[in-house]
Amino acid sequence: MVLYFLLFHQVHESLQRIRERKLVNFIEWGPASIQVALSRKSPYVQTAHRVSGLMLASHTSIRHLFSKCLSQYEKLRKKQAFLDNYRKFPMFADNDLSEFDESRDIIESLVDEYKACESPDYIKWGMEDPDHILTGEGSGTGTVDPRLAV
Repeated sequence: MVLYFLLFHQVHESLQRIRERKLVNFIEWGPASIQVALSRKSPYVQTAHRVSGLMLASHTSIRHLFSKCLSQYEKLRKKQAFLDNYRKFPMFADNDLSEFDESRDIIESLVDEYKACESPDYIKWGMEDPDHILTGEGSGTGTVDPRLAV
Protein backbone atom coordinates (compact mmCIF):
# COMPACT_ATOMS: atom_id res chain seq x y z
CA MET A 1 0.00 0.00 0.00
CA VAL A 2 2.84 2.39 0.84
CA LEU A 3 4.63 1.56 -2.43
CA TYR A 4 1.41 2.25 -4.34
CA PHE A 5 1.06 5.65 -2.65
CA LEU A 6 4.70 6.53 -3.47
CA LEU A 7 4.25 5.55 -7.10
CA PHE A 8 1.03 7.54 -7.35
CA HIS A 9 2.77 10.54 -5.80
CA GLN A 10 5.66 10.28 -8.30
CA VAL A 11 3.27 10.03 -11.22
CA HIS A 12 1.29 13.01 -9.95
CA GLU A 13 4.48 15.09 -9.59
CA SER A 14 5.58 14.14 -13.10
CA LEU A 15 2.23 15.22 -14.52
CA GLN A 16 2.49 18.53 -12.65
CA ARG A 17 5.95 19.14 -14.18
CA ILE A 18 4.56 18.40 -17.63
CA ARG A 19 1.81 20.98 -17.14
CA GLU A 20 4.08 23.62 -15.55
CA ARG A 21 6.80 23.36 -18.20
CA LYS A 22 4.18 23.21 -20.94
CA LEU A 23 5.81 20.13 -22.45
CA VAL A 24 2.46 19.18 -23.97
CA ASN A 25 0.37 21.58 -26.03
CA PHE A 26 -3.22 21.06 -25.00
CA ILE A 27 -6.07 22.08 -27.24
CA GLU A 28 -7.70 25.35 -26.26
CA TRP A 29 -11.27 24.17 -26.85
CA GLY A 30 -11.17 21.22 -24.46
CA PRO A 31 -10.04 20.25 -20.97
CA ALA A 32 -6.28 20.00 -20.41
CA SER A 33 -6.07 16.62 -18.79
CA ILE A 34 -3.94 13.52 -18.79
CA GLN A 35 -5.54 10.30 -17.62
CA VAL A 36 -3.38 7.82 -15.71
CA ALA A 37 -4.26 4.36 -14.49
CA LEU A 38 -1.98 2.61 -12.02
CA SER A 39 -2.05 -1.13 -11.58
CA ARG A 40 -0.01 -3.80 -9.92
CA LYS A 41 2.98 -5.25 -11.66
CA SER A 42 2.24 -8.46 -13.49
CA PRO A 43 3.66 -11.58 -11.81
CA TYR A 44 3.92 -13.19 -15.25
CA VAL A 45 6.17 -10.60 -16.90
CA GLN A 46 9.71 -10.36 -15.59
CA THR A 47 11.23 -6.87 -15.70
CA ALA A 48 14.23 -5.25 -14.08
CA HIS A 49 12.26 -2.11 -13.31
CA ARG A 50 10.01 -1.46 -10.31
CA VAL A 51 7.39 0.16 -12.49
CA SER A 52 6.23 -0.48 -16.02
CA GLY A 53 3.59 1.34 -17.95
CA LEU A 54 1.82 2.01 -21.17
CA MET A 55 0.88 5.36 -22.59
CA LEU A 56 -2.06 5.53 -24.93
CA ALA A 57 -2.28 9.01 -26.44
CA SER A 58 -4.61 10.66 -28.86
CA HIS A 59 -3.25 13.85 -30.34
CA THR A 60 -2.98 15.76 -33.57
CA SER A 61 0.75 15.23 -34.12
CA ILE A 62 -0.04 12.24 -36.32
CA ARG A 63 -0.96 14.67 -39.08
CA HIS A 64 2.76 15.15 -39.75
CA LEU A 65 3.09 11.42 -40.42
CA PHE A 66 0.10 11.50 -42.77
CA SER A 67 1.56 14.54 -44.56
CA LYS A 68 4.84 12.73 -45.04
CA CYS A 69 3.00 9.71 -46.47
CA LEU A 70 1.14 11.99 -48.89
CA SER A 71 4.39 13.60 -49.98
CA GLN A 72 5.99 10.21 -50.61
CA TYR A 73 2.88 9.02 -52.45
CA GLU A 74 3.01 12.09 -54.72
CA LYS A 75 6.62 11.33 -55.65
CA LEU A 76 5.87 7.68 -56.40
CA ARG A 77 2.71 8.50 -58.34
CA LYS A 78 4.52 11.11 -60.42
CA LYS A 79 7.05 8.45 -61.46
CA GLN A 80 4.31 5.82 -61.93
CA ALA A 81 6.35 3.60 -59.59
CA PHE A 82 5.04 0.17 -58.54
CA LEU A 83 1.78 0.56 -60.46
CA ASP A 84 2.46 -2.37 -62.81
CA ASN A 85 1.72 -4.81 -60.00
CA TYR A 86 -1.71 -3.25 -59.48
CA ARG A 87 -2.60 -3.15 -63.16
CA LYS A 88 -2.54 -6.95 -63.20
CA PHE A 89 -5.77 -7.01 -61.18
CA PRO A 90 -9.15 -6.61 -62.88
CA MET A 91 -10.01 -3.62 -60.70
CA PHE A 92 -7.14 -1.62 -62.22
CA ALA A 93 -6.86 -3.40 -65.56
CA ASP A 94 -8.24 -0.57 -67.70
CA ASN A 95 -5.68 1.87 -66.23
CA ASP A 96 -8.33 3.26 -63.85
CA LEU A 97 -6.32 4.31 -60.82
CA SER A 98 -9.03 6.53 -59.37
CA GLU A 99 -9.06 4.46 -56.16
CA PHE A 100 -5.60 5.77 -55.39
CA ASP A 101 -6.65 9.35 -56.09
CA GLU A 102 -9.74 9.05 -53.91
CA SER A 103 -7.68 7.58 -51.08
CA ARG A 104 -5.20 10.41 -51.40
CA ASP A 105 -8.03 12.96 -51.17
CA ILE A 106 -9.39 11.31 -48.04
CA ILE A 107 -6.00 11.36 -46.32
CA GLU A 108 -5.53 14.99 -47.32
CA SER A 109 -8.90 15.89 -45.76
CA LEU A 110 -7.85 14.01 -42.63
CA VAL A 111 -4.65 16.06 -42.42
CA ASP A 112 -6.70 19.24 -42.86
CA GLU A 113 -9.03 18.26 -40.03
CA TYR A 114 -6.15 17.41 -37.68
CA LYS A 115 -4.64 20.79 -38.48
CA ALA A 116 -7.97 22.46 -37.76
CA CYS A 117 -8.17 20.62 -34.42
CA GLU A 118 -5.17 22.60 -33.24
CA SER A 119 -6.95 25.94 -33.67
CA PRO A 120 -9.15 27.45 -30.95
CA ASP A 121 -12.15 27.75 -33.30
CA TYR A 122 -12.24 24.06 -34.25
CA ILE A 123 -15.79 23.78 -32.94
CA LYS A 124 -16.91 25.95 -35.87
CA TRP A 125 -14.71 24.12 -38.42
CA GLY A 126 -16.68 22.59 -41.25
CA MET A 127 -19.87 24.53 -40.53
CA GLU A 128 -19.18 26.98 -43.33
CA ASP A 129 -18.18 24.08 -45.62
CA PRO A 130 -15.03 25.78 -46.98
CA ASP A 131 -13.89 22.70 -48.89
CA HIS A 132 -17.36 22.03 -50.31
CA ILE A 133 -17.61 18.65 -48.63
CA LEU A 134 -21.35 19.05 -48.88
CA THR A 135 -22.64 18.84 -52.41
CA GLY A 136 -25.48 20.99 -53.63
CA GLU A 137 -25.56 24.63 -52.56
CA GLY A 138 -22.94 24.15 -49.82
CA SER A 139 -25.54 24.44 -47.09
CA GLY A 140 -26.70 21.96 -44.50
CA THR A 141 -29.36 20.76 -46.93
CA GLY A 142 -26.81 19.18 -49.27
CA THR A 143 -25.71 15.57 -49.21
CA VAL A 144 -22.39 14.29 -48.05
CA ASP A 145 -19.93 13.35 -50.77
CA PRO A 146 -19.93 9.50 -50.68
CA ARG A 147 -16.16 9.37 -51.23
CA LEU A 148 -15.64 11.19 -47.93
CA ALA A 149 -18.20 9.26 -45.91
CA VAL A 150 -16.72 6.89 -43.37
